[in-house]
Order: sequence, then C-alpha cells, then structure tokens
Amino acid sequence: MASQAVVSMCSIIITFTVVFLSAAVEVSGFQLLPTDNSLYTRHHTRHHHTRGRALFNSANNDGVTTEAERLLAKAKAIREELGTDAEKQQQQSGEVQSPIQIQSEFSLPATGSNNNYRLYLDVGREPGTWMDPRWGASGRRIECTIDVSFSSVDDAPEEEVWEEIVSGLMKTVTSKSSKVSPVFKLQHAPFARLRSGFDKMIIDEGGYCIESASKSSTMRFCLSVSGTEGNSSASYGDVSIPKGKLYFALPYFGTSQSEGSISISKKEGTICVKQFGWNTGWRREESRILGVFRAVPLEEAKRRDKF
Repeated sequence: MASQAVVSMCSIIITFTVVFLSAAVEVSGFQLLPTDNSLYTRHHTRHHHTRGRALFNSANNDGVTTEAERLLAKAKAIREELGTDAEKQQQQSGEVQSPIQIQSEFSLPATGSNNNYRLYLDVGREPGTWMDPRWGASGRRIECTIDVSFSSVDDAPEEEVWEEIVSGLMKTVTSKSSKVSPVFKLQHAPFARLRSGFDKMIIDEGGYCIESASKSSTMRFCLSVSGTEGNSSASYGDVSIPKGKLYFALPYFGTSQSEGSISISKKEGTICVKQFGWNTGWRREESRILGVFRAVPLEEAKRRDKF
C-alpha cells in the first residue's frame, strides 16, 4: 500500500510538472507540438509578429498617402476657383493688367522722341590737352555711357535750362558769323553708367543748341555732372571726371521732315571742360580736352550692349 501511494504521488507530481512546463513554454514564446515533440524557437514567433507590424505600418502609410492626395486635390480645386474668379472680374471690369516694368536708373524717362542716343565716353589724357600734367599721366581711362534724348529743333519744347549751361554753350561758339539756335533742354538718364553698372555718376542738367555756319552745322550740348572725384568706389587712380559741366560737339546734318529725327555724325568727337589756367599767357578760363566720345542711336546701342 505504501509503495502504491508513493507511485501515485510521483505520477501526480510528474503530471503537474508536465502541465507547468507546457504552460511556461507557451508563455515564453515556444510551442510544444505533441506530434513530434519538437519546438519552434522564438525567432519563428518573432517573424510572425514583425510581419504583422509591417502589414499594420503599410496600412497606416496607405492611409496617410490617401489623405495627402485628398488635401492636394482640394487645394488645387481652391486655387483654380480663385483664378477663375479673378479672370471673371478682370473681364467684367475690362481692365488688362500690364506686366510690371522696372525702370533702370541708367535709362531715359519716357520722352516720345525719335532722337534718343547713347553716348560712349572715353575719358583720359589726349594729345595736346591742357589738363594738369599729372592728370591721367599713367594712361588709365574712364569709360562710361549716358543715355540722352534730343528734340528736333522745329518742335523742341520751351523748357527752362540752367543759365550756367546756356552761357557755357554760348562760349563754345567760336565763330562770330555763325547763327546759333536757342538752347533747348537735353533730356537724360539720371545717372551715367560706370564699370558695367557697379558705379554711377549723377547727371544734374543738360542743354543743347545748333550752330549753323555757311557750309556746316554743329550740334553742341552740355551735361552738368557730379564727377568721380572723391568717390573711392569709382576712382581710377590719377584720372577722374571733374565735377561740373562737360561740353560735347558733333557735326549736325539736319532734321528729317518726314520722321522728325535729327542726323548727327557717328564719328568720334571731343569732350571738354572749362578750367582756369595760364596756358594762353594770362590767367583765364580755358577749354581743356577731357577725352573723346561717340553718339550711337539708342535702339542700335541696346541691341549691341544688351542693356
């Protein structure tokens, strides 16, 4: 009896042990298969969990993508609706919005004239000049452009021109027998363009007149400028443009009656300044050569210069 009781107790203990171990294995990620008593490792179970998470994340991503596409479509519809409303309002009002045009500080204001020119200035020491011997001795030059507009002499507006420019132009007329027109206002850009537009020089005022002799005529014009002296950003060493009035002269060939456009020489002319000195034997105001220039029709110059 005692031995049977011991055997029964052992059987009970073994049964409980097997049940306990089976439960522990199942909880910890192992699975006991009764067919062949083999175990699937945690890796196999983790694989199923990972795959499940991937499927869940994929579903979430699909949901986010669908929501983003829906919002983009809604935004596009609103944008198209706003554009349509603006077009309708514009059609109803009859107004056409023109593109915004930025006016360069080196460009002419709207003049309506056919006589727009670009002056190409080449300032530096020239043979025979009476400029100070130290001025431009290194051979350096200042190159710049100035856009100007002449009116035909017949329909030039009677605008007031600085008295200094009028008197200065009259002094440039060398022949007493020449006939001189009134001094007309010379339209010009606000600034001269130096160093490809990285530097500039203020243009204050301008005027021009026609000197007619027996066999030829001359277009004389003057520009009052701020100069480059004292402007370190536009300094060219020992050469500079002085503050004051610059005087120009070119052969004049008349005005076209049909188009109202003037005709002036495309050859090189001289730029002069008025300064006091002793080169004539006594101290007086002298005309000194500052450099040379050319005048090119503005449309032609814009095609060539791209500005």
